[in-house]
Amino acid sequence: MTNAIDKTATNGYTNGVKASPPATTNGATTTTHASNGTTTTTKETTNNTNNTTAAPLPPATSPSLHLTHPTPSERRNTWLKSSTDWGAALPTPVYIERESHLCSASALADAGGITHWILVDRSLPADARPVLATAESLRKRTLVATPEGVVREGVSHGIGSVFCYPEYRGHGYASRMMTELGEVLKGWQAEESRDQKEVVFSKLYSDIGRGFYGRHGWMPFPSGHVEFPAAGGEEVGESGKVGGVKRLLTGDLGELCEADEGMLRALMERPRGDGKTRVAIPPDAEHFAWHRAREEFVTQALFGRVPEVRGALVGEVGSRVWAVWTRGFYGKKTETKKNTLYILRLVVEEEMKGGKVDEEVLARKLGDVVGVARGEAREWGCGRVEVWNPSAGVGGALEKVGGTRVEREKEGIASVMWYGKEGEEVEWLANEKYAWC
Repeated sequence: MTNAIDKTATNGYTNGVKASPPATTNGATTTTHASNGTTTTTKETTNNTNNTTAAPLPPATSPSLHLTHPTPSERRNTWLKSSTDWGAALPTPVYIERESHLCSASALADAGGITHWILVDRSLPADARPVLATAESLRKRTLVATPEGVVREGVSHGIGSVFCYPEYRGHGYASRMMTELGEVLKGWQAEESRDQKEVVFSKLYSDIGRGFYGRHGWMPFPSGHVEFPAAGGEEVGESGKVGGVKRLLTGDLGELCEADEGMLRALMERPRGDGKTRVAIPPDAEHFAWHRAREEFVTQALFGRVPEVRGALVGEVGSRVWAVWTRGFYGKKTETKKNTLYILRLVVEEEMKGGKVDEEVLARKLGDVVGVARGEAREWGCGRVEVWNPSAGVGGALEKVGGTRVEREKEGIASVMWYGKEGEEVEWLANEKYAWC
């Protein structure tokens, strides 16, 4: 397996992430006025509304509607519109700069990995047509195992940024777009797969409950987490003194990713008598680099620096427990309740290898790892730590060290449209935050 995370590549990536560009106004002008010792800033943002006319909107069932790709201007206007919903942490011009940066900031997204989609009237010219609904898809390497343990590699697509301009809501355009997108993705970029030319499924994470996407074919999967508060003031010093815990830096992740994927493949190769097909998104270096690109852009914008600690590890080889995390900002840096440190991947080696895990020892190790995460959450203005979909044993141990189990009903509902045999029962292994989007 190529270790992209520990390379400085000729395409501008360092440790799998392309450096963030200096923040620009991306079409907006900023004027600073000084008067009587007071400085005020005025932003004039150019709003490219595609110069659309007020012609009657077509019905969502119209045969003239189709799914295509936006022009750069249409894409930027979508980011401008969506900034109200998703850009609370950043000034609008910086949010737009982030979205542009993330299109090529990591190997996972670059070179066609990310695709932008829009629903429009095919009879109207680009940049002069209403953009009725929008979405993105991200190509992902995917493992599939038969009930007998035969593992093959294919492709899946993660769907994100599903958005309808406020003025076009309530007309059924999002439904039309999702119906078409589910079909298009069945064969989209299959030639990019490293093994068999097969798109296995598409997936998304619903923030509007289970109903809408379920009706369009994306079936909900388990979507719970164990939650911890950020460390309190008296706990910060203690979290920094936990003995035997290694703080993971970017350079540590490549080797751990290889070990993790090896254990995951071995787990999938074990025959099962339940008749289920098992799938997994490999927890590879490219995924962590994709999350890191987002995190570094936002933390640089908010704090003027980027994090060094990417996770924590405790134990010896064969019985290690480690976590890799990212910091997610959905509010201002002072709105800690809206910001979360997400455990992207939590690995318990003994469990992955099918061994018996001592519950007390596991709880102690998890407590040490989570203690570091809680301290990092406090340092970076995150109000809580979340561990998505731990196994029953790991979840129980996390609760023993102070975690609270939460079943999500509205936000982050993992949902899959399966492209395999109809009626095939599917189990999603390692359904954790790293696979998001």
